Amino acid sequence: MAGELVMTLALFATFIICIVIGIPITFSLGVAALAAIMASDLSVIVIAQRVLPAIVDASVLVCIPLFILAGNVLSYGGMGDRLVSVANILVGRSRGGLGSANVLASMLFGGISGSAAADTSAVGSVMIPSMEKQGYDKAFATAITVISSPLGAIIPPSIIMIVYCWVTETSIASIFAAGYLPGLIIGGAMILLGWIISVRKGYPIAPQTSWAEKVRIVATALPALAMPVMIIGGIVGGVATATETAALASVYGFLVSMYYYRELKWSAVPTILFETVKLTGVVLLIIAMAALYGWLMAFDRVPFQVAELLGAMGLTPFAFLAVYVAMMIFLGCFLAPTEALIIAVPILFPVAMQMGIDPLHFGIVSVTALAFGHVSPPVGVCLFVGSAISGLSLGRIIRALLPFYVVIFGVLMLIAFYAPITTLVPDLLGLSR
Repeated sequence: MAGELVMTLALFATFIICIVIGIPITFSLGVAALAAIMASDLSVIVIAQRVLPAIVDASVLVCIPLFILAGNVLSYGGMGDRLVSVANILVGRSRGGLGSANVLASMLFGGISGSAAADTSAVGSVMIPSMEKQGYDKAFATAITVISSPLGAIIPPSIIMIVYCWVTETSIASIFAAGYLPGLIIGGAMILLGWIISVRKGYPIAPQTSWAEKVRIVATALPALAMPVMIIGGIVGGVATATETAALASVYGFLVSMYYYRELKWSAVPTILFETVKLTGVVLLIIAMAALYGWLMAFDRVPFQVAELLGAMGLTPFAFLAVYVAMMIFLGCFLAPTEALIIAVPILFPVAMQMGIDPLHFGIVSVTALAFGHVSPPVGVCLFVGSAISGLSLGRIIRALLPFYVVIFGVLMLIAFYAPITTLVPDLLGLSR
């Protein structure tokens, strides 16, 4: 018992100290794991035999670099610009239509990239200058770009969802299907609030576009629009695995960007591959360190102890989810979503299962809360990306974001408390957990 207590203290105290003194999260996990091993009588060889197969044999992780590659091709190859143009055609003619188009573009972009920061950069660099040119307040333009960027993590494919599936052994196809309806509801709430603000402030209606021009824009964008359809149909329809679909999407993106749009040059390929390798290395190193940290927590019976503690508190599933959402938003403010998920979910997932919470529902709540923590002060990375693009201070952007925070938190609690929003589509498609 004393040995377990020492190991637990070493595991958590070292991790907290490392975070406080500014050591990156990845190395904090590794140092804390090393401290726990040194404080116990565990054999390093035994630990390696237990932990390495969980990483090396995890074929689900192979699709992560491929989806990152597909997102980079989208950003560099001109396909993102076509998606923004189509969004403008569909909703741009309403009052404040460019704000609605901004959100819709994020939803389309999220169907490919799976990254909130990539969405902010790709959509924001096009939409913020365009909205400002047509008379929108720059703070509003930046705010709606930033707040809609988490849709890139909520609407599949999503790297965070893939990591959740790896941690909890949940079906990728099922959780991807579970993400579509919440993503549409959140996107719809953003569009509605953006329209209300636009009407109150008298933002302009976009200039009329001729039907011939609309047809030309949509026709030009069809190859780009086919990419999310390919991903959705391939995975959810059971035609191909997530890895196969990601590989196909990457190759398709290269071919379309290079030979159809002719905007991707061979000289840009090394940059795309370098960015892909760099981000993949970061994600997989986090996963490797977290796998070791998580195994040590499981060996030390931390999840079981947490479950016993919460059981003694008598929390209902609703109360548990309310506390969990608040905690995940808080973690998402300070940590990258992948990091926060890997730390929290292995501890609390068993508790959620004991309470009868659906694993898909728990996963979507986790991903959504973390994604919106990623755009919340003080250190939400998307805030800094939006500030860099617009040149505005964080304070001004956050003030413009306040009404969006209120509405999105309300929608998030609705999703947390009403499970059919997340389970309806997987159940209709007959997908397993």
